Amino acid sequence: MSGQDAMRGGTELNGTLRAEIDLPSPDDGSAYRELAEPWFTAALSALAGPLRAGFRPDMDFSGRGVALSRGEAAPGELWATLAVLEPVRRRQRPYEVPWSPNNWSTFLRDVESMPGQASVVLRSIGADGHPDLPWLDVSVVRDRDTPEVVSLVASRTTEEFTDPDARSEAQARWTDFFRTQVHRYEDILYGSIADDAESVMGRTALEADLGLLLEDTFPHLDTVLRGYAWWTVCSPGVVSALGGAESLRADGAFHDVELLPGGGASLRAAEHVWDYDQERVRKVFRALAPALPEGQPVKGISTDTRRLVYEDAADHRGVSR
Repeated sequence: MSGQDAMRGGTELNGTLRAEIDLPSPDDGSAYRELAEPWFTAALSALAGPLRAGFRPDMDFSGRGVALSRGEAAPGELWATLAVLEPVRRRQRPYEVPWSPNNWSTFLRDVESMPGQASVVLRSIGADGHPDLPWLDVSVVRDRDTPEVVSLVASRTTEEFTDPDARSEAQARWTDFFRTQVHRYEDILYGSIADDAESVMGRTALEADLGLLLEDTFPHLDTVLRGYAWWTVCSPGVVSALGGAESLRADGAFHDVELLPGGGASLRAAEHVWDYDQERVRKVFRALAPALPEGQPVKGISTDTRRLVYEDAADHRGVSR
């Protein structure tokens, strides 16, 4: 722990905090939009923090594009975009456009085609007149190799958590948002809030350091976890493999254990994300070992601090805690 971090108290977070909920993907485009649209609006409202002060759904950012392209946008100003990547409609191209009411309507219509990724991004303009930190990225993702699963993702820079005067309010927003969201669904396959997940490929730290791809783990989410984090959400099959909710409560590794509507469980390791230290990481690892992928993780080249125990979970199954 650095001296500065010690004065703040708690664990120093990596640069990005990521909330994710994995669900079976709807077969119908209308149902897919019904899943995606509330996620976009709820995450934009709850997680933007100070960025929210410069954003309203009725705003039109189209007129700011010229100044932005010239690097002449005002520092501190907000920039908001909509993007559809990996579209599935024939002749439809990927795009990124400024937020406007008309573009938002078009974006939601395009979401019904169930593209590989659809994102709303809020970014602050930096001193050089270009988009910079802080930012919020809210996405709905269907990996091309595992289209049967849809991932609801919200990633946000963590500068609020380095400010002692702001972090409690930020923590409350993330907690209320995620708890509300995980109680909305009866078929959650996996979920987490973590500061060490991959940003591009979307893998958990454990998947990355085990050399696993999403196509390796997604087919087994009914009984196997993708990883473990400050906040981990388990499918009903995983809860059963772990001995049930009462067994998880009795274990002592978690600050709270909540049974979810479909039989899954929400497991928060510490009340505050900055209290998720290495001791708690080890307790969570030991508690969840029966449902973690086998194998010896190997530290990769990531500059982020990994919240992992570098031991084979298989060696800890059936070991008394």
